[in-house]
Amino acid sequence: MERYSDEELQEFAELIKQQYALAKEELQSLRSRVSELSETMSEGFGADMGEDSSSVSQMELLNEQVLRKRDAVQALQNAMLRIKNKVYGVCTVTGELIDKQRLLAVPTTTKSVEGMRLQASGQLDLTAQDIARRALERREGPNKIISKIKKPPPPPRKVEKKRKKPGRKPRKIEEDEDDLI
Repeated sequence: MERYSDEELQEFAELIKQQYALAKEELQSLRSRVSELSETMSEGFGADMGEDSSSVSQMELLNEQVLRKRDAVQALQNAMLRIKNKVYGVCTVTGELIDKQRLLAVPTTTKSVEGMRLQASGQLDLTAQDIARRALERREGPNKIISKIKKPPPPPRKVEKKRKKPGRKPRKIEEDEDDLI
């Protein structure tokens, strides 16, 4: 399997560690702002509706930023794990090396530009069997790139005939001719 050298992986690891430390600081700052805002909201909540709605909007925005930053921290941790496993920089779609400039710009990426294009176009539909086969190919030797994998069509559905319910047959109502004339 083609991969980056240990020196290059170390270079990426340093970049990721720097970004990780910065992201952790930002996350801590955002969390402290959320706790400060929640304390101030609880003190005078209900006194002024305009101020309350502004505070709620701020709280929602801060919570969304916390979630995004937490995801970024998790992605950086995953990148470090890939470096330790020596699979960092290998596209998860094509199995080829991701361009070094792309990794320097977005160190958490797991797909090459070609891999992203294939996935976005829908040309690549992976099944669990395909993923297992690819993992096995990576372990055994050179990567065999499978450009188009399609799911097998689902088996045809059996159409069940509706059964008639057992019971009595409805009686025919005979009309009397001397009804209301």
